[in-house]
Amino acid sequence: MIQGAEGLDVKNLKPVVLCPAQFGTQRDYEDLQKTLLKRGFNLYPAPLSRLDWLKIVPSTLTKEFFTASLRPSKTLGFFYSALDRAFEQVEKDYGVDVEVAVLGHSIGGWVARSYIAEVLGEEKAKKRIRSLVTLGTPHNPPPKDSIVSAVDQTRGLLSYINENFPNGFPLDASAVTCVAGKGTVTPRGLMDVISKVGEKLWDEKQRRSKLLEEIVALASYFPLSGKAFETEGDGLIPVEVAVLAECRSVIIENCNHAAFVPTPGKSLRLPETYEWYGTESAVDQWIQFL
Repeated sequence: MIQGAEGLDVKNLKPVVLCPAQFGTQRDYEDLQKTLLKRGFNLYPAPLSRLDWLKIVPSTLTKEFFTASLRPSKTLGFFYSALDRAFEQVEKDYGVDVEVAVLGHSIGGWVARSYIAEVLGEEKAKKRIRSLVTLGTPHNPPPKDSIVSAVDQTRGLLSYINENFPNGFPLDASAVTCVAGKGTVTPRGLMDVISKVGEKLWDEKQRRSKLLEEIVALASYFPLSGKAFETEGDGLIPVEVAVLAECRSVIIENCNHAAFVPTPGKSLRLPETYEWYGTESAVDQWIQFL
């Protein structure tokens, strides 16, 4: 039972299945659960543990991995199984005919796209899935003319999903919302990175390091978009990578990728000044599309 849900009739809440970010667990989304609960939504995170994520390791030792031809159904079986359990719990609480919204955070957004298409299928998806909302999901590969276009970080998974399930197919594009954040804009050039290092190293009031955030953003934006400098994004995912051309887009200012950093144990919580997609003011900008 979610803290704060005592005494509530679950039937009065709209069910939402969550596809977590890479290495994410249920505990990482407890605050988001409470935020959505106050707004009339019941969040069901896919019940993944840290150890579950190790089940992807065997796929990294295959020919398909080295030839960038991995397929979701074979590689993401552990994630699909967790989503099966989440949907089973929804059906137990609401019945088999209830409409469900799906929320995907980070890579969970394109995992959601593949699950909806491959596991649910067109007929069931259009009947059961009310909407799909993705938060900071790297939907798009780098431009073909970029120097990093040949490097597929997903080893074929994202290419397969985009080719076979474009714009959230089998859902109508109108049912899909892509949310992107503008939490970190990278500097114009290297000199701007190292200028005023002392000032950017640590902000005691914010409990954050702007220098570290810029360095992380540069390292993440470049392989995803082919651009490093003067790029807007949530600190990990550039805006242009997180939106699908034919789907609704919501761009949120001062919004970062996540409120936590996964570790082998309990995730590290980032300061409240590091606002993310699950911060209440951000949630209010996308919740209407669930």
